[in-house]
Order: sequence, then C-alpha cells, then structure tokens
Amino acid sequence: MRIAIVAPLFECVPPCQYGGTERVVHFIAEELVRLGHTVTLYAARGSKTSGQLIECWNGTFREHGIGDDAEETRDPYTAQLKLVMSGKTPHDIVHIHHNTHAYHPAVLESIKTIPIVWTDHNAVHNDNKPVIFKSLARLDIGLTALSESHRSTVPDANWLATIHHGLPANMLTPMRVAPTYLAFLGRIAPEKGITSAVRISQGVGLKLKVAAKLDNINQAFYEKEVKPLFATSEVDFIGEISEAEKSPFLSAAIALVFPICWLEPFGLVMIEAMACGCPVVAFRVGSVSEIVDHGVTGFVVDTEEEAIDALRQIKRLDRTRIRQRFEERFTSSIMAKKYVDVYERAIKQANALQEAKALERASAIQVANLRKRPGLLSTDLRSLSFQGSFPLQHLHQPHSTGSASTLLTST
Repeated sequence: MRIAIVAPLFECVPPCQYGGTERVVHFIAEELVRLGHTVTLYAARGSKTSGQLIECWNGTFREHGIGDDAEETRDPYTAQLKLVMSGKTPHDIVHIHHNTHAYHPAVLESIKTIPIVWTDHNAVHNDNKPVIFKSLARLDIGLTALSESHRSTVPDANWLATIHHGLPANMLTPMRVAPTYLAFLGRIAPEKGITSAVRISQGVGLKLKVAAKLDNINQAFYEKEVKPLFATSEVDFIGEISEAEKSPFLSAAIALVFPICWLEPFGLVMIEAMACGCPVVAFRVGSVSEIVDHGVTGFVVDTEEEAIDALRQIKRLDRTRIRQRFEERFTSSIMAKKYVDVYERAIKQANALQEAKALERASAIQVANLRKRPGLLSTDLRSLSFQGSFPLQHLHQPHSTGSASTLLTST
C-alpha cells in the first residue's frame, strides 16, 4: 500500500526527548516500511524516516512556542492536510494523528479524495470532540482508539478498531544492574500524579528518581506543590532523558510508579518499563487495567496506601516474565500489522461506497433518460425506482404498451 502518515507538528519525528505521540508515529512508519509498504511521512522539519519525508513546518510548534490552541494550529495543519491531499504524491490511505479540532471536518470536506483513518492520541470525550467525530463520520472518516478505556469515553463514535501502542522489540532492553530506587518517567503535571509518587516513595522508604519534562504551563504547579515536596524528600529530579538513557534508568528501578489521576488514553511509559523488565505500580484509571497484568507485570491499585503495600511485594514478580509479556503484547510489529488490517478495511469500504454511488448516479441518469421516452407509464418508473441500483438490462416486466427492455433498445 501507499500510506501517508500525517504527524502532529509539536515535535519532530522521532522526538529528541519527550513526545509520546511523535514517538509512536515514528514506530508505525518505520514498521510499515519494514513490512514492505510505501510510506510518506508528513512531519515537522528535522524529522527522519526510512520512507519518504515531506517537511510541512519550519521547525516544531514547541520551538515556536505554539500550544494546542485551535487558532494557533489551524493554519499550519490546514496547509499540511492540503499538501497531503494535493495528489503530488499518490496515496491509497491517509492516517492522521492530529489532536481533533472543530476546523478539521470543514477543511477535509473540500479536499478529501482518498480514504482517511484518524487517531487522536489525546482524551476524546472533551473539547466538543464527540460532536466533531460525528462530522468526521459524515465524511466516512473512521477512528482508531488507543485502549478500550479511550474508546468507551465516546462509545458511539465511528470506531474502526482499538490498537494498543507498541515499541520496537529491541529498542529498550533489560540491563544487568541491581535495582535500587523507584522511577517516575514522563511529565510533571497534576494529572500525572507526581505528588502521589513522592508520598508513595516516602511511605516505602525508597529514593525516587524523576525523569520528567517540565512545561511552562506547569511551572506554577511545580513551584507551589512539587518543589517543596522534593526538598523534604529523597528525590533526584534529573529532568528529561533521551531514548538511549531509558534502558539503564528503568533497568535500575525497583518499579515504575504511575499514580495518574486522569483518563490516560494509553500510557507509553508503562510498556517502556516492561520492555526493560521493570514492574509497574499504577492507579486504576484510564487504560491502566488493560496494560498492566496485575500480579505479572506489576500491580494495579486504587490508593497510595495500596501502592505502598504493592511495592513491599514487588520482588516476587519475575522481571524476565515481564519482558516476555512485553514481547507478546506490545511490540511495534504487532501494532503495525493491526493498522494494516484497518487500512485494508478502510480502503475496501471506500471502494464499495464509490461503486454504490456510481451505480446510484448511473441509475439516476437512466431514469432521467426514460422519462424522456414517450409512452413510458408511471408504473415503469415506480418499478425502476423500486429496483434502485439494479442494472436496467435485468428489467423485463411485460406491459401492454411494451416492456422496459423494448423501450431501452428502440430508436
């Protein structure tokens, strides 16, 4: 297949540091190329791919200080989508990974020429997205969810499939090192549960190493609630880390603590930990119960107290088995093959819809032509209308003034 992958423009693909969505987009594109497909990646300047790269923005939104506001993203995303649909590079399917905004259906309605699959990597139950999804559905654009939890928040949307994220099998691997601390990986934000992570580490008496991004939007939260807690706890705040630093960081962790307090659509850090054989202790919110095999790859808990109790039992988990479960469930190969299945079904449905519309147009033309024939009675038209898109040559109903087939061949 000729596949267009339309990346968000917040980070380059793959990102240099933080950027879960762009990282997953990269994994999808690379695996599709490996599977033999022709892939064109539409992404920010500085991106890299084994397929064809078309740069759509001079740098990244992050570099330019652009947030996710609809007004800020409208023009660059509109230009990106028009480029994808321009026909300069032929595609069989387009896979869009934008955060969904109200302007998207209006933009696509006038330019959509080929099948589209849409994956919103963010929460989908807010920001009027359920209504926007209905507009996308009217354009025959189907969605994929990152988890059943993600999907359940808008159950009547035009879902095509639920596909969990995956990582390249050998990107992160367990290292021979004695685990000595708890790990927190990702982003410092209220919904990510950093303050709970600190209290959990205090309760179990272990150092917490925090490898996390701090955005400007969360600076006030950090200064008021997080920094004072760090100062009175055994916390090592090391900031963002690169892909190459993750294996040693997670391999040396007794566990990854993931005490989120929002409907996490997936949570890539959980499978990054599993890839390194590191167990996960996470709150039962969003996708967590789908990703963590309780008692095998970690523990799913409801409170900080339960998390502390779980960490006291963490050594009974087999880190080799955790790595095996990652390989069985969460590799990019598994993920990409599921997307290929979705692409094939979307193309098949689009082709069937085009054929149906072509038949409908042909029938309408034939009806119009028959109306011009003298002697054609209303009963013949009603019969033709009832037959719908059936070929007219199959109509041989006798009539006192002649049959439909006679009328079609008369001059």
